[in-house]
Formats: sequence, C-alpha cells, structure tokens
Amino acid sequence: MPSALKSNNSKLWEDCLRYVSLRIKKSSFHTWFKHSLGVLDENDKLTIMVPNRFVADWLADRYSELIDEAVREVNGSAVDFFFEIKEESDDDGQTKIEFLKKPAENPSNSNRDNFLNERYRFENFVVGGFNQFAHAAAMAVAEAPGKTNYNPLFIYGGTGLGKTHLAQAIGHFIYENYPQKKVMYATSERFTSDFITSISNGTIANFTSQYRTADVLLIDDIQFFSGKESTQEQFFHTFNDLHQSRKQIVLTSDRHPRETRGLEERLLSRFASGLVADLQPPDLETRVAILRRRTEREGTTLPEDVLYFIANNVTSNIRELEGCFTRLLAYSSLEKSSIDLDFATRILGKEIINPRREITIQKIQKITAEFFKIELSMMTAKKKTSEVAIARQAAMYLARKYTACSLKSIGDAFGGRDHSTVIHACDLIDSRIRSDFEFGEKIKNLSALLN
Repeated sequence: MPSALKSNNSKLWEDCLRYVSLRIKKSSFHTWFKHSLGVLDENDKLTIMVPNRFVADWLADRYSELIDEAVREVNGSAVDFFFEIKEESDDDGQTKIEFLKKPAENPSNSNRDNFLNERYRFENFVVGGFNQFAHAAAMAVAEAPGKTNYNPLFIYGGTGLGKTHLAQAIGHFIYENYPQKKVMYATSERFTSDFITSISNGTIANFTSQYRTADVLLIDDIQFFSGKESTQEQFFHTFNDLHQSRKQIVLTSDRHPRETRGLEERLLSRFASGLVADLQPPDLETRVAILRRRTEREGTTLPEDVLYFIANNVTSNIRELEGCFTRLLAYSSLEKSSIDLDFATRILGKEIINPRREITIQKIQKITAEFFKIELSMMTAKKKTSEVAIARQAAMYLARKYTACSLKSIGDAFGGRDHSTVIHACDLIDSRIRSDFEFGEKIKNLSALLN
C-alpha cells in the first residue's frame, strides 16, 4: 500500500482511539490501546495491529463492542476488523516505554489496610519489552478480578524487578475501582506469622476468616513457604476455598513454580494452573527511563551522562538502580554539591562499577565447551553423546545460576530447546553435584573460570 494511502487509512483508527479514550479509564486505554495501529484496506477491512497475542485476545474478548461502536461513530458505518500481531519492525519508531497517568483520587474504602505502599501503583510502573506481558496480565486481573482465566496469576522474576510493585498495584487499582471488594495483601512471612500467632492464641477461626473471606488475595514471595509444612497445609485450604469461589489470587515468587523447591507438588500444580508471567531485567533504555521517572517524582533533574553512567553499571536490579539515585541526592544535599559525572563517579564508583565482565550465556557456552573439550557448535546441536550431553547440561545449569535469563531464553540459546529440558538439565547437574564429590569439584572449577 502506498505510504500516503496508508497514512490516510490509518487516520480512521487514530480517530477511533480518540473516541475510545473518552469511554474507558486512562490506565486501561494505556495498557490495551496505546500501542495499537490500525489500517483500513481498499476492501474496507480494518487491520488492528497489537504488540502480542495476549493483548489481541483481551481486546477481542473485552472491547470488541466498543471498537465496533467507535468505528461506526467515526466512519458512519460498520466495517469488519481483525487483530494482527505487530512485528518489531512495524513499530514505526514508537518507543515501548510509556508512563501511565495518575488515576482518580482514592475513594473511601473500609477494607483498606496499611500494608500497601503508595509508591507501588500502575502509574509509577515503567513498561518496557522486558515486563510488558506481566504488566498487561496484572492490569487484566485488576480490571476484572476473579473473572478471567488468569487465576491464579503467578508473577516471578529476580530480586528488584517489580514483582511486589505489580502485586500491590493490583491491590491499589481494585481498592479504587471496586470499593466493595475485600483485598488482602500479605508477604509469605506475614501469612506464616499470622498463622502461628493464631495457633498460640487459640484464634485459628479468626485467621481463616481473615484470609478466606478475601475477594482478592495477594501473597508476596511465596517461595518462603518452603519447608513450612503446616503453613503450606493451611495455605492449600485457603487457596482452594478462594479459587472454588472464583476469588482472585495473585502470587509472586523468585522463580517459576516448576523450579521451586520445598513446596508440595499439589501447591505447585495449582500455582501453575492459571497464568504464569515472568519479569526480565530491563534493557538500557528502560533503565534510563526508570531513572528519569524517579527524577520527575522527586522534582529534580540529573544530567544525561549521570543517568547513563548509573544505567550502564546497574543492569539487573531496579531497586538497586533507584538506590543509587537516592544515594546521589543524599550526598548532594549533605555536601551542598551539584550532581555531575565526576560527583557521581566519586560517590557511586566503588559501589556500582564491577571490574568483572558480565557473564552471558554465550560466554558460559564457550568456556564450558573448552572445559569439556567439545566443539562449541555442540552446545546447540542435536547430538546426544554422553560427553556432549553432560557439557550441555552443565552449561544450562550455569546459565540458570549466573544469568538472569528466563528458562525459555536459555532453551532458545541452546538450539531452541524447551524450558522443560532446561529444568531437567539443572536437576540432573544439581543432583550429581550433591552425590558425586569429584563432579562437584569439577563444576566449582568451571564456575571459577567464568569470574
């Protein structure tokens, strides 16, 4: 299609978006419509391009009538429309990093507790390619708690990547938009503490009532239930009661349910029965955007070279990224100094500049292949001799241990293998390390070569 015609035909969707933006909440518009593109072809068929299948399914299921209404209003007549997944090259220069607008002021809510941090709202969450799916899933649950197939919603990822932020943002959103619903947020430690206290005080009935009458239950860091058999038993029944009543459950963890050790299989199978969404470390552009967003919130500014200095050196943890920003502001205030690159280097240099080179999957594959004396190409090949298989499994184990990559990313890097293959490899190596001292020493020596 000629570019001029495409531009004219795209205007229909732009006008539809303006119509839609007046009919739904700003946060919902941002999540589901903001990144869409629409083109009307010569056969009067409207193609709506969206970032991924998740968004396409949600729009088709929840907003088809509104889209049809918008098209009729703008075009004067109905047209057929369908959704298409937008390729990266179709972004037309649009950035994936956007900021949500602040929602309406909180209505009074008798169910509100003091366990939600005011900072952890959707409008303060910077969205990029690394967390777009988890953010969209969280918004879907917040908009329709207990009414989607994403129950439970299980969000996992490394330390400081935003799991708690998303869980609490769901709580804030539901408080504001569904004031009649009872929202219960607790860390796994708090759930355990409440349970132990109820046993000590003979108030177990109060404990079960507190948690099992929730319309929305948010449990943070579920992995810390590991090894606590009585707590797991209690949570199993709490989970079942809520789930059977179609109440919304949101769980966070540092790893996928299949990788979690020390939890009963019946719990893990339930955790994976809804939607599992992972959070990856942010890319450079998103790290800079997070710092810029923090400067806006603090009402201050930092030079671009300082922002990039921090973002280039803190690569895997959003909490640490913001901690560096806070440290700079504190020292600037104490010393009454302006913040420039020299100042940032002096204050943060020893803390964040890591002299070790970043450990990547490619580096692990290369060093492991040399260590086991096999060709590097065997890391991605289909060959399954015992020597090659052990080397490949060891490399997968080390990739899981020393990088923040997801199971899928690791599997892709090893010739497009499934995530279950990666889990199996890690289990085999871990088991052999514990049972074979000599092999364990070999893996230790291999690990030392990576640093």
